[in-house]
Amino acid sequence: MDFAKIGSDFLDSLPHDWPGFVAFLGQLLENTWARALGLMLLVYITIRIIAAVYGGEKNGAELGPVAIRPHVSGRHDDQTVRVPHSLVPMSMDGVSADCKIIYAYTDTKGKRRRRVVKTIKNSRLSISPVNIPRIQDIIFGQEVPSVPREFVCFPLEIEEPSDTVPKSPDDALEYARLHKILERWREDDDAITVSMHSDVKTEVAEGKTDFIKERVAAQQKAKAKWLSRTTTFARLRKSRPNVVGSYYLKFEFSHNPFFVLTRHPDRDLKMTAWLTVLTSMFALVMDAWPIQAPRERGLVMPDFQNVETSKPTPRVPAIPPS
Repeated sequence: MDFAKIGSDFLDSLPHDWPGFVAFLGQLLENTWARALGLMLLVYITIRIIAAVYGGEKNGAELGPVAIRPHVSGRHDDQTVRVPHSLVPMSMDGVSADCKIIYAYTDTKGKRRRRVVKTIKNSRLSISPVNIPRIQDIIFGQEVPSVPREFVCFPLEIEEPSDTVPKSPDDALEYARLHKILERWREDDDAITVSMHSDVKTEVAEGKTDFIKERVAAQQKAKAKWLSRTTTFARLRKSRPNVVGSYYLKFEFSHNPFFVLTRHPDRDLKMTAWLTVLTSMFALVMDAWPIQAPRERGLVMPDFQNVETSKPTPRVPAIPPS
């Protein structure tokens, strides 16, 4: 069967002028099945819009800071994100969502910056009823790459060493070790531990360091060019990335109407979607309900147009005999 030819013939059969299209649309709307199909399509689009605009409290919210450790159980695969109930309610256990791991930091101007370093498509949430314990193999967003220190910044204001001590190293990693910046960083004390696959944890750390190296390379490239030293390099230097930050999680749920009606964790959104479906079903039933005319039910209505009207005879008073 040549579907291309069938589609081409259908398009050729459609009227190509506006009055003809309006007439064709009116004839189409007179068909019960066409109206039902159009209403179903409208419901489908409406539910997706509702899910996109109002996805619930946990949809699109940044949760954290978190510390990421690998799974200890072999039954959790690379699509599973295990989080404690203190971060995500138990009602979201088994729910599928796109999980974005965000590296958040404060740049040299004091502005909060965010960068998505890893996205897990169709991840499956596994909610732990207890807090997940920390282990030695864990990351907090403090993976300092070996890059020139002048192109990055640190979260603490460190005084430059005096002349009596050796000069501060130009490497960011060595600089952080010398001044014990990670030991003095306190934001990770409140980080909630979550677990992911070991490969995913590694990719998150590599994504963060790759982002730092990309920003450093952009500054080095701008600095090497004489024309861009006063413009591009100055702009990039003002927003140098911070090598010490925190990880956050962002869950984005599917807009599939079937998922919204059955598995979405937000009860208000699910109720709104079901009300939309039930209202549309009621409209379909009322549209298809057989409504018969009174004559078809055996009832005969009087024909008021054919009723003969007679003028009333004037009452003339009787004249008494003379």
